[in-house]
Parts: sequence; structure tokens; C-alpha cells
Amino acid sequence: TDAADLDAANLAKYDALLVYGNHDAITPAQEAALLEFVEAGNGYVPIHSASASFINSPRAVALTGGEFARHGRGTFTVPITQPNHPVMQGLQPFTTWDETYVHTRHNPQNRTVLMERVDAEGREPYTWVRTQGQGRVFYTAFGHDQRTWSNPGFHRLVANGIAWAVPEEARQEYTK
Repeated sequence: TDAADLDAANLAKYDALLVYGNHDAITPAQEAALLEFVEAGNGYVPIHSASASFINSPRAVALTGGEFARHGRGTFTVPITQPNHPVMQGLQPFTTWDETYVHTRHNPQNRTVLMERVDAEGREPYTWVRTQGQGRVFYTAFGHDQRTWSNPGFHRLVANGIAWAVPEEARQEYTK
């Protein structure tokens, strides 16, 4: 909740950091703590509007894999582009009302797009994973409100994404 909690001592307590919300800025010390946390082998899970967080830091935007640019809204289904990826296991495309995010400052390095939103403007990466150092990043643009948060497909997507992003030891404990 509080970006001030983004420091090495606090992050050391966790296997992953999930960000849901808008945190406009990140200090250089917070940026260093976040990047070190992920590169050391931990997970970073920005959800929905978190792609508009820390936009003062090109390194944090690159870590996420892209930055929120604009959105519309509506009901849509997003096709799965990588059905064999572990995050997509047991998941079928689902329909929900949500904001139709468009991103900018894409970082395709070590990024695999798992789902794309398709409309008249083209194909927009909507859910992706990245690796950075020894760590893993899972991002999805889904998640505006209860219409998506109550969707079982979204539950499965986020649970799979978190399980993929955390270190192997935590993943093994979770899947027992």
C-alpha cells in the first residue's frame, strides 16, 4: 500500500511483490531495492494499473515490460497466444468487462506475451511474463474492478502468474 515500504529490509521478507494501484514515482533507493529483489531471484507481479506506477523510472518501466498509455472500456475476450506456457495451464480464454489498456514503452527483452487483446486498432499485449536476472515478472492488464476480480478465469490467471513468478522453493511449497 505504501511505496515507502519498498526497501531491501522489507522486501527480504517476501518471495514476490504484487503491486495493484497507482504509485506515480519511485525514489532511486526504492528502484534499487526493487531491481535487486527481482534480479536476486524473486517475483514481481504488477497487476492492471500497476503499469502506470513508477513511471519516473525507465528501469522500473522496463522491469514491468511496458507502461500504461490509455484505455477505453468494454466487454471482451482475450485470446491466449502461448497456451503451453506454465501460466496458461488449465486456463481458457474468458470474457469480462474491463478497461481496454494500451501500453507504451514496451520492453520486449526477455518478455513472452501470453495473451493479446485484439480490436480494430490491432493486437495489444495484455498479459506477459519476463525474466530479469534470476527473477521473474508476471503482468496482466486485467483487473479494473469486481467484474474481473470475481471472474474464475482471472483468479486462475493471477494464481498461475504468482506461482510462476515466485522462486522455485516457494513454488514447490505452494503446489504441495
